[in-house]
Amino acid sequence: MLIGSLFLGKVHEVNGQWIETKFVVIGIPLFPTSSMLVTRAAWRSRNGFNIPLNYQSIIAGYARMFSLIIAFIAFILFFIERDSTASVIGGAGLLLWLYFYFVFGSADTAEAEERKKMGDLTGLYIKPEWLDHDDAYKIYERLEKKYRTEFDGANWLTDLRQNEIAPAKLPLLYALSRFNYSLRATECNRKLFEKADSLYL
Repeated sequence: MLIGSLFLGKVHEVNGQWIETKFVVIGIPLFPTSSMLVTRAAWRSRNGFNIPLNYQSIIAGYARMFSLIIAFIAFILFFIERDSTASVIGGAGLLLWLYFYFVFGSADTAEAEERKKMGDLTGLYIKPEWLDHDDAYKIYERLEKKYRTEFDGANWLTDLRQNEIAPAKLPLLYALSRFNYSLRATECNRKLFEKADSLYL
């Protein structure tokens, strides 16, 4: 019987990065302690960013484990007692497990495309709002420094407000405006991001 902690509830996977939640486990998952945006994984260990508890991941963690347990127990009872009710329960449990494992928590097309854009630039296939403020701001600062270095000290906000923008600037302008809007969700910053998003195809 497993006693300790275990990562469960893998959701929103894109390009080998996903959200997962650590549970306290005594045979079965008892309660979640933290969620993580996982960028690299090994056996029972994860690297990435700690994020607020993700309720979709928590639901997936519980649902996948308990639907499988119910299906297993029901099928055992069916084979022992030949009880048709047990077979129905087992089948329902198995269908629930299949749904929660393969469908629930999958990234939709729009999310996958957005995260691939971000991942191509930063190596992190993320949505900035998943991160806490400090982690998001550190990434924003790195992107801002990269922009100044690559474009002779240019200010990205000034450049994005121009009518004509060099195509080479668009990828970083997209990432910067996305993090900027996540950090300060004002109407002005939303419009800046929408402009960068429409230009960076």
